[in-house]
Order: sequence, then structure tokens, then C-alpha cells
Amino acid sequence: MNYSSVISKSNPIFRLSTFRNEDVLISESIKHLSLIRILMIIVCIIIGISTFINLIVIYIKYKLILKQNLFHRIIIPLILFVNILFHVSHYVHNIYNPAGYFEPKKLYLKIIFSEMEQTFLFNFPLSILFIISTRKLLLSCTNQQIKSINMLIIVILYSLMSMISVGHYTYEPPWNFSLICNITIAGETMVAFILMIVSLFIYRSNSNQNINYRYTRLGTNDKTNSDISMSGIQKRELKSKISDNESM
Repeated sequence: MNYSSVISKSNPIFRLSTFRNEDVLISESIKHLSLIRILMIIVCIIIGISTFINLIVIYIKYKLILKQNLFHRIIIPLILFVNILFHVSHYVHNIYNPAGYFEPKKLYLKIIFSEMEQTFLFNFPLSILFIISTRKLLLSCTNQQIKSINMLIIVILYSLMSMISVGHYTYEPPWNFSLICNITIAGETMVAFILMIVSLFIYRSNSNQNINYRYTRLGTNDKTNSDISMSGIQKRELKSKISDNESM
């Protein structure tokens, strides 16, 4: 009995998932986080702060040329900010308390340096994508009306990768999670989905504006060419009249 007690206090405890035939973590059976896990959490927070600083810098850079409406100047930057909050909260709390998220055994176990390292490492490319998405999305909100297929692809890719968070619900139903876990999971997923819809709207809006601009420019060019042609005709008529007067 004493030996079993020692084992239960030193090893993580798993059980079969409610929805899938895979083991999920239900208890780490540890009193204190390891130093490496604490460092992983700190790094995630630093990355989150860096993405927030990048958002501020990009917003200030394009502030003067952003379209003069509430949607482009306030709502979109606010969505990006809320995305950062939910994303960082989810990853930090997931690494801190993986049992609360019923972390799948295959994602929890140590491979190289620590438990939860796969979640930690996945945060790096995801954060880099978000930084690129921020710049391209805000640039598309400027008066330059950039029609960028690259923006659309990158933002959608980031959104889909971020929505992987909803995968927690493929292992356990929402009512098995605590309130804070549900908030971080659902929050990150919903904001990422909203971001994807926003990028589609902006791309389509800019495309339509570019088409209208081309039509307007073609109409202006046609009118200019017509005026030039009329001016040429008038000049020829004037010369003809002058020559007639001289002959008389």
C-alpha cells in the first residue's frame, strides 16, 4: 500500500477519454512545477508581450493612413488585441495546468526536455504567423486599399492553427472543464474564427473597391481622350477657317 501511494504521488495519472479511445491526463500528482515548466510559462508570456508590442508599433505606423471609419481604425485592432489575450491565457494556463484541460497523453509526455513541450513549441510558429498577419491585415485596412491574397492566406492559416484549441472538446465535453478552461478554449477559438471572417470581408471589400477604381479611371481616361480628340478637331476647323479667310 505504501509503495502504491508513493507511485501515485510521483507519476501522472491518466484515464480513457470520454469521446476517444485515447488516454488523457487527469492529475499530475505533483506539488510544485519544475523549473523548466516555469521557464516555458515565462517564455510564453514574453512572446505574448512581444506580439502586443508589435501590434502597437504596426498600428502607430499605419494610423495616419487607416481608413476613416470605426471598423478599420478601432474594431479590427481590438479584435487583434483580444486574440492576444485569449491566446496567451490559453497557452500559459494549459502548460501550467494540463490536467485541467485533459491533455492527451501523446501531447503531454516528455520527448526532449519537458512535459507539455509540444504545446510550448507549437506556440512559436503560431506567434510568428500572428505577427505577420497583424502587419498584413492592418496594411489592408489603409487607404491604399491593398488587394493582398497573401494577407488572406496568412490570416486564414493562422486562424485555422489557432482554432486547433477547440480540439480539447473532441476528448471531453465542455461541462467536464472548469470555467477558466472553457473561457480560454472557447475564447481563443471564437476570436480566431472572427479574425478569419474579418480577413475575408476586408479582402472582398478591397477587391470591389479596386474594380470600381479601375472603372472610374477608365472612364476618366476615355473622357480625356475624347476631349483631346475634340480639341484636335476644333483646331483643324479653326485652321480651315483661317485659310479660307486668307484666300478671300
